[in-house]
Amino acid sequence: MFVHLAKRIAMPNDTPVTKCGWNAVDGYVSAGCADGLVKVLKLEIPEIGDARIRGVAGQAQLTKNQTLEGHVSSISSIAWNEQFGKLTTADANGTVIVWVDGPQNEFVQDMLNNRTKNRISDMKWNSNGQMICIGHEDGNVIIGSVEGSRIAGKSLTNNKLAKVEWSPDSHLLLFGFVRGEIHIYDFKLNYIGPVHIFCIREGVPSAEIAGIEWYDGRNGLMSMNSKSLVICYENGAMQLMSREDDPSPIVLDVDMHVVSVKWNDNGSMLAVAGYQSTGDKIHNFIHFYSPWGEHLRSLKVTGKSISDCAWEAHSLRLVIAIDNFIYFANCRLDYKWCYIQDTVIYSFYTCTRPEHIVVFWNTKTNEVHYRYVRNLLTLGGYGSYCCIGSFIERASSTNNTLTDTHVILLCNSIGVTIESKYIPFQPIHIYVTQTYAIISAKSLIFIWGISGFIGSQMIKKQPYEKFIQIDDPATVRHGDELQLSLMANLDGMETEDPITSICGSDKWFFVARTSGVVLRYALPACTLMEKIECQFRISKIALNSIATLMSIIDTNGNCMLIDMESKEPREDIANFKKTDVWNVVWANDLPDSFAVMEKTKISFVRGTDIEEAVPCSGYICDYNNLQVKVVMLDEIMKMHVKGVQAPSSDYITIYDNKLLRDMKTACEKLPLEQVSSLIEKDPHSQLWRTLAEEALNHLDIKVAEHAFVKIHDYYGLQFLRRLQQFQGEQLKRAEIAAFLKQDDEVEKIYVHMDRKDLAYQLRRKLGDWFRVVQILQSGAIASDAMQNEAWNELGDFYYDRQQWATAAKYYEQSGNNSQLFYCYTFIDDYSALEKLSQSLQENDPLLKPIADTFAGVGLCEQAVDAYKRCNRIQEAVQMCIELSQWDMGIELARHYNLSDLKALLTRQAKTLLSQNKPFDAIELYKKSANYLEAAKILYEIAENHSKENRSLLMKKKMYILCGLLVEQYRTAMKTTSRREKKSTAAISASDALQGLLTEETTGSGGVSDTQLLDNVWRPAEAYHFYILAQRQFKANNPEAALRSALTLTEYEDILPVQTIYNLIALCATSCGAFNTASKAFLKLEDDPSINEEDRKEYQKLAFQIFLSSQPKDKRPTLSGQCPQCSTRINDWCLNCPSCDWRFPPCIASGKPIIEYGFWICPACKHRGLESEMARLDVCPFCHSSVNG
Repeated sequence: MFVHLAKRIAMPNDTPVTKCGWNAVDGYVSAGCADGLVKVLKLEIPEIGDARIRGVAGQAQLTKNQTLEGHVSSISSIAWNEQFGKLTTADANGTVIVWVDGPQNEFVQDMLNNRTKNRISDMKWNSNGQMICIGHEDGNVIIGSVEGSRIAGKSLTNNKLAKVEWSPDSHLLLFGFVRGEIHIYDFKLNYIGPVHIFCIREGVPSAEIAGIEWYDGRNGLMSMNSKSLVICYENGAMQLMSREDDPSPIVLDVDMHVVSVKWNDNGSMLAVAGYQSTGDKIHNFIHFYSPWGEHLRSLKVTGKSISDCAWEAHSLRLVIAIDNFIYFANCRLDYKWCYIQDTVIYSFYTCTRPEHIVVFWNTKTNEVHYRYVRNLLTLGGYGSYCCIGSFIERASSTNNTLTDTHVILLCNSIGVTIESKYIPFQPIHIYVTQTYAIISAKSLIFIWGISGFIGSQMIKKQPYEKFIQIDDPATVRHGDELQLSLMANLDGMETEDPITSICGSDKWFFVARTSGVVLRYALPACTLMEKIECQFRISKIALNSIATLMSIIDTNGNCMLIDMESKEPREDIANFKKTDVWNVVWANDLPDSFAVMEKTKISFVRGTDIEEAVPCSGYICDYNNLQVKVVMLDEIMKMHVKGVQAPSSDYITIYDNKLLRDMKTACEKLPLEQVSSLIEKDPHSQLWRTLAEEALNHLDIKVAEHAFVKIHDYYGLQFLRRLQQFQGEQLKRAEIAAFLKQDDEVEKIYVHMDRKDLAYQLRRKLGDWFRVVQILQSGAIASDAMQNEAWNELGDFYYDRQQWATAAKYYEQSGNNSQLFYCYTFIDDYSALEKLSQSLQENDPLLKPIADTFAGVGLCEQAVDAYKRCNRIQEAVQMCIELSQWDMGIELARHYNLSDLKALLTRQAKTLLSQNKPFDAIELYKKSANYLEAAKILYEIAENHSKENRSLLMKKKMYILCGLLVEQYRTAMKTTSRREKKSTAAISASDALQGLLTEETTGSGGVSDTQLLDNVWRPAEAYHFYILAQRQFKANNPEAALRSALTLTEYEDILPVQTIYNLIALCATSCGAFNTASKAFLKLEDDPSINEEDRKEYQKLAFQIFLSSQPKDKRPTLSGQCPQCSTRINDWCLNCPSCDWRFPPCIASGKPIIEYGFWICPACKHRGLESEMARLDVCPFCHSSVNG
């Protein structure tokens, strides 16, 4: 960066200035003086125009100069509330005044508080302007609102208060005391703890605090690890922290008596104001530091005593309070930017994104591309390519320690990465040539061969990678060899003489160090060829186009030249030295010419002759063809802060050097033949080209031909020959304007000639379709085909730039349904795509991709409609099945009588099973009425569940679902049988037998169809009665529980024998059925599946029970008579004791059903007593409705 003083304003009556501030929103500057005087000024710089009159180079105008009266003692603090446009001032007597900008653009008193007679040491508004903290010297602290009400107050009596500061989120307050301590409080003034001070060593006398500043992050952070909190003491000790409890702050010693510290508007720079005393003399300085404590620049200010400083909103100006003056200093910032082939590449950051936004702006076509790079460090470019250096991650090295990993990205002019390279050190400088990218850190240089990655071939050659350790230049390592070496010794590569600048060509590269040493290396060998020692500290070096001259700028802004071809000891070129220089750019075509930026001016130098400097507030992009292109980066950054995303051509200014300006002046005053003679004395291709253009504008074919011959412009000569064939001056001038690429002038001539058809053809040939549309809409030459072509081309324009929504509007007007389909797909506008599908004719080729798109996003109905309209029913059915829309697919197949539906469903079901989606396969079989296959799959799942430790209810439900599927299968088979009987007169016995045998097939679940049909309900019945018995027993109804438990004896193949008879024995003993209990114990003692230990326990338990009770049942309740033999039956009988007739159990109570009248479930076909079912709404077994 470069900073210089620009303007000085004196205070009335030579009153010393004590405090100053700058309103970042409205641009007001406030200055408080020792006698209580407060000044409000506004020094505006022009906001319109080119780089000559706009920005910091423009003439600043003092548009406001108001004196505020109300204080009678020295101003001790000034604080702006930018959100509410208020100025708060405080003096040594404790008076606080809040000023507000009135309706007549004059500041007036809004609030006054003079009740406290104690000096106010500091006051600060929080980041949103809602609260102010006022700290008195005696330790009294008051927090007030913007309306003037008191929020909190506290007396900190431990020490004298010196400074206060808010945290960015307004949750914390830092209080600095005169002795140097800093305490942390919350916004309610509750003490939290102290701030650990690292910059003051133990044993050193305590120093007073000069400033506490915490950047609030309103405009973003340079990187995630940027420091934002600074604590500085008057003795120069300073520490930079990322938060109040940062365990590893950056500690500095600024080596002067500090009076003020201030962050700039985006936290990228810190200004430290103070003075140094040498005997009787006092030298005032402003030192500038980065957020990581790197010294950037120093500004020396004349005067006796500096007191304060403040930044402007965009960091382009600084106000300094010294003695009875306020100085304005201009800052030329070091942006991260470069220029390559008509493209300006620059970066900025905001608070809304964690990354840097890198903008690739083509100044010729005005196209803008964006790239987002996290932790951007540096940029460099040449030709058509640039290199971007950034920090990316923490990587583990070979010795298991953490080290920073950085990447270099080689990009083209639209931000597309061509190649990348990881390096183990932080890149600080990048210089790119045609063949190499030279990247340097403080003590390391990496040379990366990029010629194999660029150009028309784009063929990757053998990689060229070399590293140089600057303090050991004789050691040159290659790629991987250095990677291991660097990772192991990175900490030991710090240097006291870091690299400050690099430059080079394809044969040489030069390295400048802080001490004044310039090293010359040869390429590609990377051998040290020369060591040049200068007697000053170097800031920047630059090389001319043929590497014969080098410009050097020292840290004081002095620029000198060195002849690189001289064999004698190096000396500055005689008669050349410029001061206040901050940049030099050499001409691409003239080795002895360069442009110099000094303060806010630009001057051209040829040899040692210096032209008169002209104002310039921009940054030099390129010096070629006697012209310098300048970009106004300051104004572009302001534009981005305001929210505008894309720059315009207004930010580019072209400067002509004196030779070209004189030639243009001569063309206006002298005959062109005489101008041609003058050019002969000092020829240049740009001069001849300009003369040819002037000759063409004057229709002087002879002079134009002479100029084209001089620059070997064959195309221009051919144009002159063709020009002579045109009749009429207007047509000739139109052709000349077209040759000179003055397209607007050509169109103006055609329109003046009433030849809009030629204007249309011109714009069509140029591809300016926006103008083509305007021409067609303004005249009678437009046809539908011409209109559609223009709309379609505009659609292509936005389509190529990925602005799909805008492109769709133009494609819709042109009727380009194909491109319209792609646009709707890219922006996911499926409602518009559906309308497009419905507007197409039947069997349109576009319907198939539209249907596929709908199917890809799961829009089944829309996809089916599109498939039907393009006559692809099979694909529609397949899509429905894949999207699990089986109802729709089956209905579609039946409607169109597809014969292979069953095979398709079976194939899809197998696919689902292979993907471990059995329930989807079951649902598919159900939808296709293939209930038996669904039941087989579900039965297999239920069998697996029965072997796992799952709840009994879950196991029962799985088997019931399987049984219901079987019942649906039986119902479907009956319906099919009735249909076949109606269609066929008689079925032979062999056919019936064949049908029965067909069912004896084994399904995928390993169970035959007959076994499944016969036994599907048994597992569900077993679990049902087991659960029923337990519920009845817990309901204190052991008799009913015994009835249900005895039913389980028929399910010993499903439930464990031990489980069944345990329950029977328990229920029997509880209801006095000891005979039944005795039989259960005998079964438990004799069953071979029960282990010996459990058998002994059962024997012991049975002995204890039957020792006191005889094995006889109490008389059971009689239920009725056997319907077969009329034998009396009790509640516990499962079979008739006489005829062995089996009584089905009631699913509601477990009682035997011996009546002819009973209830049957319409779903599961299980029976229940009507008396039990009368009070139920659903089947207790399958939970279907009792009414079906």
